Amino acid sequence: MVEEKEIKIEKGQFKEVNFDQFGIRLLSSMSENPDGYEAISFELSEKWASLYGLLRGLAELYKSPAAFLTNNHPNKNFTFYYKSTAKKEISAFLKYIYETLNKEMLFRKALGKLLKTKIRQDKENKMLFKSLG
Repeated sequence: MVEEKEIKIEKGQFKEVNFDQFGIRLLSSMSENPDGYEAISFELSEKWASLYGLLRGLAELYKSPAAFLTNNHPNKNFTFYYKSTAKKEISAFLKYIYETLNKEMLFRKALGKLLKTKIRQDKENKMLFKSLG
């Protein structure tokens, strides 16, 4: 399951934080540009690499005027753009991303259990038919 952790970082402190605990590796951060956005570039750690496709889809589908993700597919990394003045919108955007990833992890866990059960049942059925025949 994706673990929700609050990130409280003052400007210019990104390089001092171990983002691996959040499932990402920080590549760079950018101060406010002429459009009024700040940006953080990151890639998923090995532990979360299986969520790359889902996060890529979310980056394409869900965009807010105050916060959005872009994807650099050849390098398999993302850039999170945000307006630091729009804290509610940023929070809502990140909550949406977190909840979607969390649902996916729960689904994968349930699917794994279902597949293990199906495999076990198939083996039991084969043994039963073998003993009957």
